[in-house]
Amino acid sequence: MTGATNEKSAKTTEIGLVLQGGGALGAYEWGGILALFDWMNEAQSVGRKVELQAVTGVSIGAINGACMVGAKSRDDAAARLTALWDDFALAGGFLSGDLALLGVPHFYHFRPDFLTLPSWTFLYDTHALISTLRERVNFAVLNESPTVFAVTAADVKSGELKRFGNRSVGQIKKVELIPEHILASGSLPPQFPWTVIGDGGEPHYYWDGGVIDNTPLGDALSAFTTGDAVTRILVVMNLFPLRAELPSSFIQVNDRINQLRFGNRLLQDVENADRISELVAIIKDLIQHAPPSVRDRGQQSLQRYKHVKTVQILLSGDKDYAYADDFRDFSRDGIEYRRCKGYDLTKAKLTTELSDLCA
Repeated sequence: MTGATNEKSAKTTEIGLVLQGGGALGAYEWGGILALFDWMNEAQSVGRKVELQAVTGVSIGAINGACMVGAKSRDDAAARLTALWDDFALAGGFLSGDLALLGVPHFYHFRPDFLTLPSWTFLYDTHALISTLRERVNFAVLNESPTVFAVTAADVKSGELKRFGNRSVGQIKKVELIPEHILASGSLPPQFPWTVIGDGGEPHYYWDGGVIDNTPLGDALSAFTTGDAVTRILVVMNLFPLRAELPSSFIQVNDRINQLRFGNRLLQDVENADRISELVAIIKDLIQHAPPSVRDRGQQSLQRYKHVKTVQILLSGDKDYAYADDFRDFSRDGIEYRRCKGYDLTKAKLTTELSDLCA
């Protein structure tokens, strides 16, 4: 299954997964992915045909997604994610976020060339992440996977959002994915340097895709197949609650700005997706009562659209945003807390929203 227009047999459920960027908050996604795997296994145990149709991600979501799709099985993916977050874990107490200002093992470290400070365009060296990605992601499997996988990055010079994927679907152009594509998606300025990737011999310079759009929802929608014999479930893992405590420091003000910038657009995107799905369902019902010529033309036109059920999971919980739960907390205790919380929240949401698929 490599195209987005193949018809599927009855009882097939396609899952599209959207993973945001958010630094250390990505540990919530790790737990959420494990819960999704368990839900898929449960659905299959009662005879449902469930397929992971697409995974799209930005920044830490791109890294998590690459480990997920670049694996030979769900068990292998779980093991790769566990090893990845063990690589990133900092020794120290719970919520010791300040330690990450000095660096995160296997991820980034503070640059040492202070004499060139006036010409700096970034603070940290991220070469360590390339080696980590090579070790934790099976890129041969990733590039051959039937699951559509795509990450996004922002072209620094053109200002365009660039999509890198293992399949050509919608606006996604197929490329041979390498660690640099994943790094490009997570090159968040001004902390990290842009990532240089050659394209037909011409170098392009990329920053984190979240600078433009932190939730690549549309790319996942494009990857779903058409036809009435498919149930399409779009699972969106949201790292950023809308509400927050009033900031009480400059750092918290910056965190609040990032939270609004990276999380707020998702609400609009989900509302638009739900609105389109509702309209598609209404039009399908209406054209059944239209004259044959109108009905045939309408049915042909509707083949280009897909009815999708959206399940949005607020991974940090239904509460005010706590600034102690920040992007920089790569402490082992903080990571483990988020993994467990992400698992529980995702499991509960999927059980509630998709109970009919496991009946």
